[in-house]
Amino acid sequence: MVRIGTIWDRTMEVVNGRFTILAAIALMLLFVPSVLQAAVDAFGGSAGAMGLVGGVVGILVGLAAIVATLALTAVATDPAVDRPHALAIGGGRLGPAIGIVLLIVLLVMASAIPGAVLLYSAGFDVDRARAGLDQVDVDAGTLAAAMLYFLVILAVWIWLAARLVPLMAVIVNERLGLGAIRRSFALTRGSTLKLIGVMILYGIVTGVCLLAATSIVGLIVRLIVGAEGLAVVALAAGVAGAAVTAVFSVLQCVFSGQFYLAAREVRGAA
Repeated sequence: MVRIGTIWDRTMEVVNGRFTILAAIALMLLFVPSVLQAAVDAFGGSAGAMGLVGGVVGILVGLAAIVATLALTAVATDPAVDRPHALAIGGGRLGPAIGIVLLIVLLVMASAIPGAVLLYSAGFDVDRARAGLDQVDVDAGTLAAAMLYFLVILAVWIWLAARLVPLMAVIVNERLGLGAIRRSFALTRGSTLKLIGVMILYGIVTGVCLLAATSIVGLIVRLIVGAEGLAVVALAAGVAGAAVTAVFSVLQCVFSGQFYLAAREVRGAA
């Protein structure tokens, strides 16, 4: 049986024992790129060439985050992996990881289409909803069906996310392509509800810490620079958010890696 408490204890041991390597990778591939994106968003705007620059930076930040996840997972699952080796693994497994992530994203987006069609059929106006205005001439029955569909599909997405917790560790350690999804499902069999609980708790704690950090830092900086320095305030909040996100990303990668090792002990090697 895979015990979440034991995995958490092992996670803390890895973080404490390999802190320097984990922190260096997170700083290089998570924190710095996110700060760069925050600077572009704060000072660049979204029009013309700067909008294109922002899009390119966003793609590069996303790629860096995937490499970071793979590298951190390699460190978390193999005590012999040092920082250069981890970065090499991250770069070497980037292609398969991108392919699998894109496939999952496309499947998730496709699963939302029926709900979007129901919303459209009900006469739901997205622009009015964004503006906080009441809906006009909406078919209540169709709208209720759309809301029910999205509730059901949300539950499916959460279940899917739990079944894919060890996915990156599988990609790193077993060098599988699309078979990594099937392997991840096999490793999480019998632990899905526990993982969903961990994910919900993780999401709550991360959200609270992120909101607190960005709000407090943004408020302090605004008091210092005044109302005219909104771009500086946005950058400061972005830096705070990047720091919190990097910390929790490290914990997530190490936990997922330790779950993979524990589940492999129970379920056996591929």
